[in-house]
Amino acid sequence: MRCTFSLFLALLIFQCKIENQSKNIFDPSTLTGGSVAVLTSLAFQDEVQITSRYQSSDYPSFVNTEILDLELSKPVASHFNKSHFHISNHYANDLVLRDVFPLSESKIRVLFSVSSRSEWRDPISIFIQKPNSLVEYAFNGKQFDFKFPYPRYIGNISEAKGQITSKLLNDGRILLVGGVSISGNTVATVEIFNPETGTTSLLPSLSQSLMGMAICADPEGVVYVSGGKTISGPATSISQFSNKIFRINGMDQTVVELPVVMQKGRYGHTMVCLSNGDLLISGGQFQIGTDHTALANDHENISVLNLSATTLPSSANLPMNTMFHFAEYDATNQRVLFFGGKDRTDPYANYINTIRSLNLTSQSLYTVSVVMPTSRSNVTAIVTTSGDRLVLGGVMGGAVGSRSIESWNESNATTQTNGFTSRIKNGSSIVPFSGSQVLYTGGIDTYYKSGILELYDHIERKNFIVDTMMNARSEHTAIQTRRGIVIFGDSVLADTRVELYGKD
Repeated sequence: MRCTFSLFLALLIFQCKIENQSKNIFDPSTLTGGSVAVLTSLAFQDEVQITSRYQSSDYPSFVNTEILDLELSKPVASHFNKSHFHISNHYANDLVLRDVFPLSESKIRVLFSVSSRSEWRDPISIFIQKPNSLVEYAFNGKQFDFKFPYPRYIGNISEAKGQITSKLLNDGRILLVGGVSISGNTVATVEIFNPETGTTSLLPSLSQSLMGMAICADPEGVVYVSGGKTISGPATSISQFSNKIFRINGMDQTVVELPVVMQKGRYGHTMVCLSNGDLLISGGQFQIGTDHTALANDHENISVLNLSATTLPSSANLPMNTMFHFAEYDATNQRVLFFGGKDRTDPYANYINTIRSLNLTSQSLYTVSVVMPTSRSNVTAIVTTSGDRLVLGGVMGGAVGSRSIESWNESNATTQTNGFTSRIKNGSSIVPFSGSQVLYTGGIDTYYKSGILELYDHIERKNFIVDTMMNARSEHTAIQTRRGIVIFGDSVLADTRVELYGKD
């Protein structure tokens, strides 16, 4: 509207003032030309854009750091100060504006004091008005809205259980397979929980009760689970290791035991669904015992189409017998990356800090030249939008949980430690919150079960305790969904309720 009015006024002057039509109307030596030039510059004046690093999916951690940095599209940061900022009234006493100052010509830092962060359900709005001194560029003001997630119950699963093998389906529902009941027995239950409705649907059960299975999904969303154990404690018979593979289709709700089996029953192994439809299964415990001979270092390729199982050549073998490692399938480069693991179940286990890469084309494995700062098993590896791979959580020697937050940058061939969680949280579920943020949920917090929700922000290289769960949980599951982080399960918690940590 302002631009239209300026153009209209410029045309009006042109029609009323110009006597010599041949005269250049933009000639600044004439009154008319000067007037038109000024009005035209107002009409087409560049506008200042102010942006925040936070996307809608991010947790706005400026409440924890008490710092919010804003980027300006023009070099006008010196025009802005505290008087140009205002916090929405309903949080004005909780989020107090302390100062605003330029970090550079195009960056502003806003400092806050936070007196309270409980029960923040409505968005926080930050309003920015135009400084009177800003005349070179247009700026119509800016409003930022930041909303915080909060925990609440959204439904129930079918039974109280923990150590559930779970997978997010393509349609946003969550598949739950097997697990351990609160009485300590493994279960054969297969169900799908819908976080949109809070309801669960039971599918046909597995042919045996299992826990500790490996799981993956093909591009069409069909899920495969393999291996696992029929008991929750240490295996006392080789028959307690499963060599079965199940195909689960969430769309038609079918559970099919494949006629092909693994060459070894495996527990603590990994499985990835390859782009050609095959399954690659690696490592794991396959026989009774606590030393390294009870573990495998080989890989099996399962052809779902041909119903065959073949062992990859020894050139693909892991350098040591390994269990409780993490596998990432990199389809673009046709490779599988392996992080962490250990070589036995007894207290004298060697823990792994190397990164191993299996080339699926040549079927050969090599060890990456750099090592992670911490040797550990049961890690979670997450790829960030910056390209860094975070390696988080896990267990070190003596079954002590690891607090270290580490990253690997492949292009720079570097690894580094980015900080530590607030406490040891052995068995936390670790899940992406956004492209640069990771959420830790629950676990065993040194000596007791934890209900802490802790967030690591890889841009700021900091972690924060952001909230607490509705229930303290261990041996549980957390999965990122469209609504937020869905949390469920616990092997000793007689509660079937499902929690959501989200913004809506």
